[in-house]
Formats: sequence, C-alpha cells, structure tokens
Amino acid sequence: MMEDTLLIQQVLKGNQSAFRDLVERYQSYVFTIAFKVLKNRERAEEVSQDVFIKVYRMLGSYQQKSTFSTWLYTIAYRTALDEVRKKKRYAESIEADGQYLQIADQDGKSPAFNVQQADLNHQLEQAIQQLKPIDAAIISLYYLNEKNVQEIQVITGLSKSNIKTKLHRLREQLRDQLQSQLQTEVKDLL
Repeated sequence: MMEDTLLIQQVLKGNQSAFRDLVERYQSYVFTIAFKVLKNRERAEEVSQDVFIKVYRMLGSYQQKSTFSTWLYTIAYRTALDEVRKKKRYAESIEADGQYLQIADQDGKSPAFNVQQADLNHQLEQAIQQLKPIDAAIISLYYLNEKNVQEIQVITGLSKSNIKTKLHRLREQLRDQLQSQLQTEVKDLL
C-alpha cells in the first residue's frame, strides 16, 4: 500500500506520529494473529506490543520485497510462535478466554440477526480454538485477514502446497466440528 510506504519513510525520518498511525492501522490484525496462536488475551496483548517494538527497531531493514502488512504479519506470527515455544519449555498450559470473532458487519441488522450472528461467531471461535496454533493462525490469516496463499507462505515459511493442503483439511475439519456442535445444540433444544 502506497500510504504505508509514505508512513514508513516518515517514521525513518523520526516522525513518531507516523509510527502511531501504522500501529493504529494494524494493531487489531497483529492482535488477532497473536491471539490465534497463543489463545490467551493477555499474552496476545503483550506479544502485540513486542511485535510493534520489533517493527520499530527493524523498520530500516524492511526492503519492500513484500507488502508491509505481510512483513508485519510475519513478525507477528513468528513472535507469537516463539512465545508458545518459550511457554512450552516451562510446561505452562495455553488457555482460551472466549474471544468472539467478528464475521460480518452487524450495523442496521435486526436484533434476531445479531443474536444469531453472535452465536455463530461463538461456535466458530470454539472450533478454531480446538485447532493447533499453526492451523488456527493459517485459517485466521486466510479467512479473517484475507491473506492469499503466497502471503501466508511468506509469513509462515510453509510451502504453497502445504498451505493449500492444510486449508483444505482445516475447512473440512471446521465444517465437521461446526456440524457436530450444531447437531448437539438442536438435540438439546428438542
């Protein structure tokens, strides 16, 4: 994005408000990636802050071989994975806090639609939380952050064919999980 390039140039010249603009533009995406990997709100917030500190320090090394967002997401994804590895060494468990995903814009929708959408968001979030951290990150990058396979390849370091295979399998797995969850709910209602 051209505007990102201009902001980066301003940051490199010492303009701190330009960096604030970059942070505000991408903070929710960075948090989402961190949360999908870590499955813990507080840790995801801490990692998000660490990511932006790293980005600020490394901004001079950004070579524009990929978009800024892809470069940023790569740092976010790898920082979150590093955090998982660090915590696994200390045998700490990873817990989810029930964060809801925003699937659709609900402005102007009926209350019944909003309740139904919130329930679907909750069901989807539960299904994604049951995935391995890397799988949750891949599915989130592709569907929630609208990254293409090539961008996910740069971010994760996985091959294109591996990503395509994982996406196919993850779609099937999520479909099966959601069908199972919804069938159980229907049975409970009857």
